[in-house]
Amino acid sequence: MEKASSSGSWLCSGLITLLFLQQPIYLSGNSGKFHLAPLGGRAELLCPISLWPARVLTEVRWLHSPSPGRSLVVHVFRDGKDHEEDVVQEYKGRTALLRDHQQGSVALEIRDVRLEDRGPYICHVQIGNLSREDTVTLQVAVLGSDPYIHVKGYDAGWLQLVCRSAGWFPSPLTEWRDPHGKVLPSEPETSSLDKAGLFQTAVSSKVRDSTVGSVSCIIRNEALGQEKTTAMVIAAPSPGRISASAVALAVTLPVLGLLIAVGIYFIWKQRRSKEKLLYEQLMEVENLLSDHAKEKGRLHKALKKLRSELKLKRAAANSGWRRARLHFVAVTLDPDTAHPKLILSEDRRCVKLGDKKQAVLDNPQRFDFVVSVLGSEYFIAGCHYWEVYVGDKTKWILGVCSESVSRKGKVTASPANGHWLLRQSRGDQYEALTSPQTSFRLKDPPRCVGIFLDYEAGIISFYNVTNKSHIFTFTHTFTGPLRPFFEPCLHDGGKNTAPLIICSELQKLEESTVPNPDKKSHANGDVALKVDSSLLAPQTPELFPHRDMTMSWAPDLGAALQGLKAPSF
Repeated sequence: MEKASSSGSWLCSGLITLLFLQQPIYLSGNSGKFHLAPLGGRAELLCPISLWPARVLTEVRWLHSPSPGRSLVVHVFRDGKDHEEDVVQEYKGRTALLRDHQQGSVALEIRDVRLEDRGPYICHVQIGNLSREDTVTLQVAVLGSDPYIHVKGYDAGWLQLVCRSAGWFPSPLTEWRDPHGKVLPSEPETSSLDKAGLFQTAVSSKVRDSTVGSVSCIIRNEALGQEKTTAMVIAAPSPGRISASAVALAVTLPVLGLLIAVGIYFIWKQRRSKEKLLYEQLMEVENLLSDHAKEKGRLHKALKKLRSELKLKRAAANSGWRRARLHFVAVTLDPDTAHPKLILSEDRRCVKLGDKKQAVLDNPQRFDFVVSVLGSEYFIAGCHYWEVYVGDKTKWILGVCSESVSRKGKVTASPANGHWLLRQSRGDQYEALTSPQTSFRLKDPPRCVGIFLDYEAGIISFYNVTNKSHIFTFTHTFTGPLRPFFEPCLHDGGKNTAPLIICSELQKLEESTVPNPDKKSHANGDVALKVDSSLLAPQTPELFPHRDMTMSWAPDLGAALQGLKAPSF
């Protein structure tokens, strides 16, 4: 018996589904039917799909298509309840699903109708695995602006009046009425759509200038059953009144004659002004030509004076460098401040960037992000000068920093943070790390850089020791201990592996001699320098078979490195 009951239930369900499939789908009108609703009111859009009353709706989804290819989810009814989370923000709280179980229909209710709600709505109904959809169009009825009347013209005793208004939907009806309430004949109505899709109308009518009383314009929205009215009062002419055309002619002729006289006067005055202007321009050109020779002489003298001043400035810069060298100090590196990837020489006068971090104590004074090291010396007064050999390095940072600068994490180098640094970024491009940075180029890249500190004067100057020229000067008021700053920078693809070398004594550039190919050894100014192979870029074993070697440097570099002891790591 249980099996028979189960089979009967399945058969009943199948018959109901078959009846739903065979039930014809009809529309309330056609798919393009318009439903008109008042602006700010309530719209009820009936889904054009006929439903079987006994079936449970799996899902009803309403979509709004304000433009082709774009659909907005307006309302979702699924599994017996509404799902607002799928609805766009513009429709949340404004829609509801209305269902008539007896008629087998569903409708979408939209409250507080807006102008943007216009357009086609797609009703998508799903029952089980079967789904249907169709379209209904909503149009919003709008009451336009108050009409206004203006006089367009006057012709042989007739006044032509025009009544205008805008912002209506659908297209309104307009009529004119005379003071007695009778409809006046009007010319064909002119209606057009604005950018918002609303109608603007203009209707004209003619009345006699002898008409006395209020002429009214009535514009009516048939869909809303509402209208707007405005009126214009035409006053009675006074006895013995002159016609409007005669008055217009009497006023126009004198004004026209006056305008002609004024025009002739201005033309004559303009012509005189042009002649005077041409004469003045001619005199000005003659004066300019006469002054040209004098100006040429003054420019020549000014150019000569500028050249003299430039020569004096170069001499002053050179003398400033020579004065700075009188305060030479021996500077060494402080290993307690060095970043773990930096390798220092035994004499603490040379630093280079290693390939990996070393096992060193992480003390508060050590840099852990910026790959830098400070000098061991503290300066709190006086003048101090030291030189750093940079050679052919493509990147480096040198200068002075405050003892209190942050050693941990990323630091922005600027005078405000206690840094007065000069950087070679690439090639002949250099930057003073001011705020903002000051960029410039040097014609002769320095191979040796001099740093001069005058604590009391608040000056930190950088010099190109190679050609004895001034590079850049910081000015500041110092209040705490200062220390030398060194950063050899990254390897730059293997082009920047050379170390920074602190000169132990002044470089004797003045004593460099002209190379002599006939003499050997060091007679031509070459220097024999013993260099640890760990300072050099990786080379092939065939070229460098020994750890220690003697290198013959070029004459210009030899002069710069006289008296310089090579470090060993």
